[in-house]
Amino acid sequence: MINVVIIGSDIDAEQQLLAQHKDMTVSSIEPSTIETTVLQAALFQPDIFILKKDEEHINVDMLCHFLDKSFPDAQTLFLTSQAASFEMLQNTGFKARGYITEDQRDKLAKAVRVVHDGEAWLPRGLVAEMMNRFSAVVYRSDAA
Repeated sequence: MINVVIIGSDIDAEQQLLAQHKDMTVSSIEPSTIETTVLQAALFQPDIFILKKDEEHINVDMLCHFLDKSFPDAQTLFLTSQAASFEMLQNTGFKARGYITEDQRDKLAKAVRVVHDGEAWLPRGLVAEMMNRFSAVVYRSDAA
């Protein structure tokens, strides 16, 4: 059983979508403060966090950092209205394991399973950009 915790407001559609899958237990948290949200998450023994990126009341990038520190075995997916970028991933400290855009919502359960299995749910263009950036850093340090 995959314990999924969705953190955000207006997440009914995502809850209903995932609740249809018998291999997932879905819980939700309406975020208030980072500290309270992390404490509430502990009640659910999470495997996967799904964070709604466009929250007004909480910095979800910072929340991702705190969740990673408190639940090192859990993975994080972001629900976002825009395509994932290197900067978005960088803002999470490279802790996010995937981004689901609104047009991919029907693939949410698949993304949860992929991330739960230890893989990432990232656009290929972003993976290529990451590889280019990281190889450039390695090349510069080798040349020095």
